[in-house]
Amino acid sequence: MSDNTPTPPKLNDDGYCFGCGPGNPIGLKLTFSWNDTTGDYETVYTPTREHQGWEGRIHGGLIAVVFDEVLSRVVLLKRGYKWVTAELTTRMIRPVNIGQTMHFKGRITLEKSRLTISQGEAFGGDGTLLASAHCKMMLVPPSQMAEMERTGGSG
Repeated sequence: MSDNTPTPPKLNDDGYCFGCGPGNPIGLKLTFSWNDTTGDYETVYTPTREHQGWEGRIHGGLIAVVFDEVLSRVVLLKRGYKWVTAELTTRMIRPVNIGQTMHFKGRITLEKSRLTISQGEAFGGDGTLLASAHCKMMLVPPSQMAEMERTGGSG
C-alpha cells in the first residue's frame, strides 16, 4: 500500500539570501550562534554607510531584516523547515548610528501545532536596548507546499 501524500519540496538554499547568504555581494552575510547560557539564538550586525536612512543613522528596515533572520531561523532550527514568517512586528526604541554594533537575540515563546511565536531584542555594545521584535511563524501544510512548487510560489 502506498501513501499518496505529496512530499513537500525541499527549500533550496543557493547562498544568495540577502540576510545570511555568503554568495550575495550586497547581502549582510549574517552568521548565527546559540548562547549556551541563555538558550538564545544570536547574531551581530554592524551597519555601514550603505545601510543608512537619515544621515549617519541606520535605515529601520534593515533592523527588521536582521530580526526576520534571527527570529525565523530559531523556529526553523527548532521546529523544522516547513515554517514561514506570517507577521513580523519591530519596535525601534533608540536611534542606531552607522558603525554601531548591534547584538540580536531571539527565542521561541509559544509553540502550537500551526503557529510558533518568537521574540527578540537588539542591544548596543554597552547593553542598551535598541529595538525589539516578535514574529509569528505559520506552518505550511504539505498540500500548500506542493501547490506552491507547481505554481512557482503563487499558491
